[in-house]
Amino acid sequence: MFFDLHVHSRYSDGKYFPKDIIAYARARNIYVAITDHDTSLGLNSVKEEKVILGQEVTTEYGHVVILCNFPPSPPNRIAELVDYAKENSCLIFPSHPFDIFRKGIGNKVFEYKFDLIEIYNSKAPKMANNKAKEVSIKLNLAGVSNSDAHVIQAIGSAYNDLYEVMEFNLDDILDNLRRGKIRNIINGLSFRAKFSILQWYIERKIRNAQNSSRAMHQV
Repeated sequence: MFFDLHVHSRYSDGKYFPKDIIAYARARNIYVAITDHDTSLGLNSVKEEKVILGQEVTTEYGHVVILCNFPPSPPNRIAELVDYAKENSCLIFPSHPFDIFRKGIGNKVFEYKFDLIEIYNSKAPKMANNKAKEVSIKLNLAGVSNSDAHVIQAIGSAYNDLYEVMEFNLDDILDNLRRGKIRNIINGLSFRAKFSILQWYIERKIRNAQNSSRAMHQV
């Protein structure tokens, strides 16, 4: 069974709603984790769906993904986040840890106890992904490959084969991830995905500028 463990929806900075993301991914035989930035609100709309529940938490050092079998409400201090994950049987991994342009936590990966590490992120530079893979070997930490999709067209660019999972069960999925029963599948971003990412980036810039302009006129 195939899993993309790092996907964003309209509830943070993604383009699509969670149900649309899940449907698009399932048509490609992939299950997803909805990991919006610092919110679990989007998970409330897909309670009946086969989806992994998570967040991408903005800690004081950078981004860390948490995956749970319930909609998490995690703290954003990294030491407290580690404790929260352990106490609630959740998993945590630094996302794009060596991407200096997108809040990777860098060498802080050596200072805290993580369950996994993201060794391939479709939007991260090759050098950052290679460094993360080197660290996964050094720390004997299982690596995951994810799309970090903000548009559905990016889904399928990277995901994970949990080859011992036979049916969708959150506890089994988390357990297999914890035990490192993972095979990485890396395809890279298609031209269509890259174009959609650029298009969404421009749309968001325009929208944010319009919102700022309205706010200024209201003052």
